[in-house]
Amino acid sequence: MKNVLLACAVTLLTACQQQKQDELDTIAVAAPGVIVKPLMEDDDSLPEPRRDINWDQIEVFPFSRALINHKVPLFTTRQHLEAAIGKADSIVAIADGDVSGSQFVEDFHYFYKDGATFELCRDSLACDEFVFTTSNSLTVDNITLTGNTTWEDIRKIFPHAAIQAENEGRTDVIKLRDSFLKDGDSQVQLYFENGRLARVVNFIPC
Repeated sequence: MKNVLLACAVTLLTACQQQKQDELDTIAVAAPGVIVKPLMEDDDSLPEPRRDINWDQIEVFPFSRALINHKVPLFTTRQHLEAAIGKADSIVAIADGDVSGSQFVEDFHYFYKDGATFELCRDSLACDEFVFTTSNSLTVDNITLTGNTTWEDIRKIFPHAAIQAENEGRTDVIKLRDSFLKDGDSQVQLYFENGRLARVVNFIPC
């Protein structure tokens, strides 16, 4: 009888130990925690949202009032222009279909001087594109532009236009209004090469 009780006790003890071991095996062990560094102000790399600037807030560059070398306007007569900067390098008749937008209703010729392009109708000249050389400049009001004018210089003069260009991913062209009329769709476009102002285009849509 004593042996039977002893055998039962051993069996019961073994069963209890097995149950405890099974319970330990089923307990989930947490993985080592990842230390999360709090986001500091300097670590915030999210880009700031960029807001497009309305066209009527873009600065105006009155192209027709701009002066070449402080002397002669971009819209002038052939006599005045040639007196100020010299005779044309060449004058070329336009071919049918070559022009999508013109500043003259009548037929005209292209008048080229130092890389610049003018429309010549009878004795009147209107600039399409002004190209900067080492010896010329363009002035309107209290603004003077040269071939040494940088993007940062223009950004100070025409901040809204520069910001809008950067919003569009551009650092090679800035688009300005050519008139204080808010519904106008013509533009003055400033083009840059290697970070410096290269040419100014009087853009007239077709």
